[in-house]
Amino acid sequence: MPYASTAVGPSSKFFISDKVALQTDILTHETITGFIEENHVWICLYLSIEQNTNVMYQKKIKDKKNSELFWFIGGGATLGCELLPETNGKFGVNAITGFECVFKNKPLSIQIDLRPGYAMLFNFDENLNMHNIWFSPPSKNPWSHFDWLIGFTLRRTFNKKVE
Repeated sequence: MPYASTAVGPSSKFFISDKVALQTDILTHETITGFIEENHVWICLYLSIEQNTNVMYQKKIKDKKNSELFWFIGGGATLGCELLPETNGKFGVNAITGFECVFKNKPLSIQIDLRPGYAMLFNFDENLNMHNIWFSPPSKNPWSHFDWLIGFTLRRTFNKKVE
């Protein structure tokens, strides 16, 4: 089904080894998606706050005078909470792949990535039908859906200087 999403928030990335990084993003995530239930097409809109953590393998593909270009691939998990229109928990898994340009003379990097994933919204009250969805019938608990992002990150870098 058609899907649109925006997410904004801080990001941090730490290297576990020369080629393996751990990246954590704390995002406010607005999601619009659709699904088919009982031969009807329904539209879903919700706002969540979530933490997305990924482990990534990163490799340098180009080294220039002023910058280095890397590609990366990995995966991770999302934990969060739907904020509007109701409060439900959120759990998801995702893959991540993309490119990062690290500037040598400036403490700056730019990253673009694709994060396809799968998420579930759930409520701990088993008697509560999830009416969190626009134009929606009572949904199953948990409600699962395709959840993805195209990310653009501008990050301050801290490079270790080896002497």
